[in-house]
Amino acid sequence: MPRRAKPRFTQEILSAGHSLAACLRVLPGGLYAELDGGLHPVTVSNGHPPVTHDGQDCFGNFCFRITHSKTEAGQTAAGTFTFPGSLLDAERALLAAGFRRRRGTHAGKREFRTRGSWLTGANSAHFLLLERPGEKETLGEFHFGEHNPYSPFGWLLHWLFEAHR
Repeated sequence: MPRRAKPRFTQEILSAGHSLAACLRVLPGGLYAELDGGLHPVTVSNGHPPVTHDGQDCFGNFCFRITHSKTEAGQTAAGTFTFPGSLLDAERALLAAGFRRRRGTHAGKREFRTRGSWLTGANSAHFLLLERPGEKETLGEFHFGEHNPYSPFGWLLHWLFEAHR
């Protein structure tokens, strides 16, 4: 995960004249903006048009559609994605990027999460792959920023502050 720099909102980036499509980077640790020679954590400002972003590096074959945040539930960015391969290929890509498969409560979806911080699971990434047998393209949804409920205290923080919002 990149070294933390000043957090930015997408509206602030747009107001400064930057192109979101050009500066945003989706990383296993969340959504970042490459500005002024550094990577800045980004929270999506709700209300502007969705941003399409072709993933890079470990997300090289993913195409993200970044649509909103849900800060009341700890989510800094969320949206949908497509992956041009099978469900198994998408799973392999997420595992290679450092995600862990979880048996969650999302019927019809396969759940993957990053660890987040060790004790609380803060700033975890959450991917859900839609189970569509026989399809050659994988679809799913993602969000960044909430607590990982599989960490020592993350389950409590996730349940208290995020799961019901």
